[in-house]
Order: sequence, then C-alpha cells, then structure tokens
Amino acid sequence: MNDNRTIRVSVGTAAALGLVNVRCDILPSTAYLMTCGGCVSRCAFCAQARSSNSSEALLSRVSWPEFPIEQVLDALARGNSILQRVCVQVTSTSTARKTTKELVSDMIKIRQACGFAHQISLSYHPSSVSDVESLFALGVDRIGIALDAATQRIHERTKAGSGSWAGTLRLIEESSARFPGRISTHLIVGLGETEEELVNIIQHMKDLGITIGLFAFTPVKGTPMERVPQPQPDTYRRVQIARHLITGGYVTAQDFSFANGRILDVGLAPETLRKLISDGAPFETSGCPDCNRPYYNERPGGVTFNYPRSLTEAEIQNCILEAKLEGLETEDTPRGSKGR
Repeated sequence: MNDNRTIRVSVGTAAALGLVNVRCDILPSTAYLMTCGGCVSRCAFCAQARSSNSSEALLSRVSWPEFPIEQVLDALARGNSILQRVCVQVTSTSTARKTTKELVSDMIKIRQACGFAHQISLSYHPSSVSDVESLFALGVDRIGIALDAATQRIHERTKAGSGSWAGTLRLIEESSARFPGRISTHLIVGLGETEEELVNIIQHMKDLGITIGLFAFTPVKGTPMERVPQPQPDTYRRVQIARHLITGGYVTAQDFSFANGRILDVGLAPETLRKLISDGAPFETSGCPDCNRPYYNERPGGVTFNYPRSLTEAEIQNCILEAKLEGLETEDTPRGSKGR
C-alpha cells in the first residue's frame, strides 16, 4: 500500500501499537480506529457532530490523533498480544461507505498475508440490511448499530437530524434477524430517560440476540450538552445490574418493579442477587467481546462507571452499595469467584 489516506487512532490504541510514547494506566484490549472528516449528524452529546465546536480529535473524553493508514495497518500487521480485536468507529460522511469498504479490504489483505488474527468490528450506521450484508461479505465479523437513546422521546431531544429512532430500531431488528449473533448496539445512560425505559429496551435487545454495550453520558466541551451532568452513580449501577441480569437470562423486564421510573426491585431474593453480582462483572465495561474502552466515560479521580479490568473486592463492595437496592445495603456481600 502507498497512499495518502489517514485515520484517527485512540491514544490508548496508539500507545499499544507503539505509535506514540505515552503512559497509560490501562491499555485497550481492542484497537479503536476512527474514520476522519467529522460527522454530518447532529447528536447533541458528540464531539464529532456537525453541531459541535469540539475538536475533531475527540470522541467522548478520548483523544484520537491522526496517522497515515499505511502506518497504522503496518503496526497492526506486526501483531500485538494486548489487542484482541479491531473496532472502526465510522463517522457519517458522504464518503463513509466507500472509505469503510476500502479500509476493511486493506485489513482483510493483511489478515490473509500476515496471519493477522484480530476480528474486525465496525461501529457504523448502515443505510439498509443490504449494506450490512455487503460489509459482512467483505469479511467484517461484527457490526455495531448504535441506538444510543432508549426511546423516541429521548432521540428527538438529543439526536435531532440523525435519522429516526424507529428507523434505526427497525434496521437493528432486521439486521439481527438476517445475521444472528453478529449485531451489537450501544445505549447511553443519562440522556433524560428513566431506568424503566432502559430496562425495557435492554430486554428488547436481549430478545433479538443483540449484544448491548452501556455508556454513561459524558459531557464534552463544545457540544450542546456540555453542561449536562453525568448520571448519578446509583442510577448507573442499577442499570448495569439490570443489563447483567437480563442478558444473562436470570430475569426479564417483567420481573422488575419501579417507582416513578426508578428500579426498586429486580425480582430476585437479596441473597440470590448478591451471588449473581458479587464477582463484579456487571460493573465492567459491557459490549462486544474484548472491549474494555478505558476512560471513555471517566475522569481521573472521578466515578469509574465502566471498569476496564476486573474489580478489586473493595471496588465490588462499593459498586454494590452505590446501587442502593433493597437488601444490598450492607457490606456482607459474599466474595466473588474471580481470581485476583
């Protein structure tokens, strides 16, 4: 390859690939790449949106320096024991489809020539199921179609000009039916929805066989929502627990009880619930396999919403107490089974 194309690389990924010399407390287990050019959508929370005055080098809190594509692909081809997967964040531009197909084709060639073993995922808004099919035919392993908002009401407030919520939901439903087990989605907690609305959409995604990643809303300077606070820790912990229980098949949305949209009860005896969450798994980063997204939602010294690693016993106890669920108020939760 010899071209002038460039791509953005999350700073943690760049460190893992040896492209920059920076110290990272936790390195990503997935190589996160992002196409250049900003985005024509107007998501009020996103630094890449056309309505944002933020730097194009930002996505959430993470910095994404720009590199020649050839340099990045060469670094991936050399192999890396830390990185298990490649995930390309595709910004919505007029050339997104062409750019994405060229990049995927390049990675497939490297895979064939160098024994490049990483799975290839796209975070992408396809135009149709046929578009999804063409990307899988190229060799993509998984496609993430972000719903972000839990309801149409929240979508209209935060993603105006970004297509319709119902249309995106229908595309997710049709794609998952056509390609079972290969579609993911993202939900953002803290856009103004209720916990009950999140539980209901999580259940729907579970029923469709879709992998669900949770993000905590993160205000970014220069975006229309820069002054909106992040969700309260207790809200996020309850939603994390709900996602863990629903996707694990331990409960359904019908088992939950709510008061004014807040989760009151998950439909399990306290001792059973403790056992199911005492390894800390609900509080780790959720989403596609090998995705840990270090510091996407977190500020140093602040609340860790998504842990990019296994939690310590003290951290597990703290998260369980933060959830403020009946029966979990004491610190006598059994120790988890994870090795630490």
